[in-house]
Amino acid sequence: MVLAYITWNVDPVLLKTGAIAIRWYSLFLMISFYLSFRFVVHIYEREHRATGIIFSYGLFVLAGLFIGGRLVHCLAYEPEYYLKYPWDIIKPWRGELGVNARFVGYRGMSGHGSAVGIVLGIILNAIRTRSSWVWMVDRVALFGPLIGFFVRIGNLFNSEILGKPSDLPWAFIFVRVDQVPRHPVQLYEALAYLAIFIFCYSYYRKKAGKEKPGEFIGLVLLLVYSSRFLLEFFKARQSDVEAGMALNMGHLLSIPLIIVGLALLLRPVRREGPIQLKTEKKS
Repeated sequence: MVLAYITWNVDPVLLKTGAIAIRWYSLFLMISFYLSFRFVVHIYEREHRATGIIFSYGLFVLAGLFIGGRLVHCLAYEPEYYLKYPWDIIKPWRGELGVNARFVGYRGMSGHGSAVGIVLGIILNAIRTRSSWVWMVDRVALFGPLIGFFVRIGNLFNSEILGKPSDLPWAFIFVRVDQVPRHPVQLYEALAYLAIFIFCYSYYRKKAGKEKPGEFIGLVLLLVYSSRFLLEFFKARQSDVEAGMALNMGHLLSIPLIIVGLALLLRPVRREGPIQLKTEKKS
């Protein structure tokens, strides 16, 4: 039996009260942050580290995620508009307040920019708190794929990040966009990221305390952005800036991160024995 195309017409707004609307995307993002935070707390306890510093790291990670993701999206995918209206990068409305303003939120985010922003946020907080940024980056990186899974499910509910037209029986028709059956590339990415998270977290549990610095983030970068590079071939053009390009912006932004991941995994590190888990004084 051949499956019919899947008709997708989900309202991206989960709940609306007056001018306040809660979107599915926001809900999934909050779930991903909460689960990642609980996993990081578990890692701190498992490796006998003081947990008092986690909250400040959480704030810097969130700031890096949003600032990095927003900047790279605006300047890489829509440079002509945002260079002309730079304040629209940081304000969630279009138009003039009190005249013709309309709330648009921050729907444009780049996963590549978020990854770089998170690392920079961790480094800044490590300098501020005099803690090990390499250890923290390695651990936080493990949950990047988990966040990516929920983000792509949110994209599906928003009917965005569309795939190329397809005649496959599992193709989605995004009614809110057009009547064209398309690759559900959001699901492809979401499932890939979920599998990567499960693999990387299992790898961490086996190697924790014996890994070389940067090994976990190297593994995550290599797997996430290699899969992202391949899946970009199934995506429709996301921006006018990609017109006429042999590789799209997602390809170009993925290549440096794949190279960094490979370099971190393959670089030789001389040491006499396994790393001993450090026990810090409870704060």
